[in-house]
Amino acid sequence: MRPESIKNKIEFNRVFEKGKRYNGEFLALIVEKGSGTLKLGIIVNSKFGGAVERNRVKRKIREAFRSVAGKFKENPEIVIIPKGPAREAKTSEILTDLSTITHTAGIL
Repeated sequence: MRPESIKNKIEFNRVFEKGKRYNGEFLALIVEKGSGTLKLGIIVNSKFGGAVERNRVKRKIREAFRSVAGKFKENPEIVIIPKGPAREAKTSEILTDLSTITHTAGIL
């Protein structure tokens, strides 16, 4: 299941205002439940390094999200913000962290 993207500032701000924040070891999630359509936004700060490193982290997160996306009870809008340790983390470690956080949020 491929989620729609959260692309513009208005959509990101709505999720930040209405959503609830959950933290894990590698990721922080802001989740707005019951919005109707599964949407995903990923924000990677420039502190992660150049474009190559930021895109590498985004690819790992998207791959982990694909494994979890089909199991959601409802279709939330999710913004994912990676933390510093995510730079060196493997995709399997990010998947475990994402599964734990989504279970804690009650959407898995």
